[in-house]
Amino acid sequence: MGAQEYTCEEDMGSNQGKLQESISEVTALNSAALEGGDMPDRVLLAPWGPVESTSGSFVVDEESGRLVAESFTEHGTDLPIDYEHQTLGGVYSSPDGRAPAAGWVKGVEAEPGVGILARIEWTDPGRELVSSKQYRYLSPVAMIRKSDRKLVGIHSAALTNKPAIVGMKPIVNREQAPESGEPLGPIDDLRNAMKMAPEASSEEIVVAANERLVHLQREAADRHIKGRLREATESGRLVASQRDWAGRLIRRDEELFEEWLATAPVVVARGMTPAPGTVSGDVRSKAAESRARAEFKVSPLLSALTTEEAYVAEAVRSVEA
Repeated sequence: MGAQEYTCEEDMGSNQGKLQESISEVTALNSAALEGGDMPDRVLLAPWGPVESTSGSFVVDEESGRLVAESFTEHGTDLPIDYEHQTLGGVYSSPDGRAPAAGWVKGVEAEPGVGILARIEWTDPGRELVSSKQYRYLSPVAMIRKSDRKLVGIHSAALTNKPAIVGMKPIVNREQAPESGEPLGPIDDLRNAMKMAPEASSEEIVVAANERLVHLQREAADRHIKGRLREATESGRLVASQRDWAGRLIRRDEELFEEWLATAPVVVARGMTPAPGTVSGDVRSKAAESRARAEFKVSPLLSALTTEEAYVAEAVRSVEA
């Protein structure tokens, strides 16, 4: 990358036309490194989430993925992959003014947790330059929305040797690493940690790792919620009929739960909770209703979350279940 940010109207030149006014910047960004061996036909253009680069920060999320795909479809033609952004003209122009294609972007798609991916058809010269390691990086020209710094479109892409996205790792040629004796790269380390097959692609490995991370985060959140519910129950401020409601509140807004807990009265003395099955259903329902109405009246926060009747009904359903 290394390219400076430039506005649509001023630096792209009249031959590029005007883009939507909501798009404030068109920025050349390196996002994927290419190494010898088989040429990839599916390449990461921009990673998922907040992205830091020497040309400024931006965001890739679900909306970005949808807008980038829609922009490509509306454009109606393949996007060029040139050399050193020669398609942009101006300071990027070649001496003879030509901008030959190294390949063509045939399609773009968003993969949550991974990023914006391009399906590429390489030309013979482009394939040769990458396979001979004369070029390593694929640099997309990203259209960034001014209001929220989201990626909303791809103008073109280029082969270049000037990386700019902070922390972007090269795509390691795993077939060459064992022969050369060089240390494995981060993708290979992740493949081994995930116990995935050697032929698994980088995108498949990242997706699997992200799914595993999400699963671990959910497990940790569930353990935390159970712990808070146990503590609240042992304090006598949370009864069995409230556990489902309290669990949902913690998951949605734990700070609000803590405010409720700080003002909730002690409604069950320690050691006084009846053992399951020792009280008849009617008695349990009436007791739950009575407790719920008392709790609603002394807890102002509950009225901001639900009605008294809904709160009581939920309490009764919990003991009858």
